[in-house]
This record gives sequence, C-alpha cells and structure tokens, in this order.
Amino acid sequence: MSDAKPSDSQTRLLLAQFLFANNVDIETLYSALGSDLSNADPEAVSHMAGIIDGVALATAKIRTHGLDDWTKN
Repeated sequence: MSDAKPSDSQTRLLLAQFLFANNVDIETLYSALGSDLSNADPEAVSHMAGIIDGVALATAKIRTHGLDDWTKN
C-alpha cells in the first residue's frame, strides 16, 4: 500500500463523494463544523460545488441509462 498523501484536489473529491453518498450538503457540513461559508476559501468552495454537481449529474445518468451507457446519453 502506498503512503502517498492525496493532493488538495483529490482530498476535496473524496470529501465530495462522501458527502454526496450520505446526502450532506456543503452548507450543512460547514454549519456542523461551526464555520461560515463566507469565511471559507472561495476557490475551494467553488471547486467542491463543481465536483458535487458533476457527481450528481453522473449519478442521475447512471440511474436512468445504466452504468454502461450513461456517458452516451
């Protein structure tokens, strides 16, 4: 097993996948941590929102068209 540390973007992707799988939105996460989105790094928040949107779209297409054909439709 590799001890390589994931990059910041890989860490955000892993977090986004976890949050999506557990139906937790970013604002709920920040609120639970006692943080305010207005104080967060705007680039990181934007990146996370884009990942979550992409995961949501891919999931919807997989549910509709199946795993093998989701990219074709």
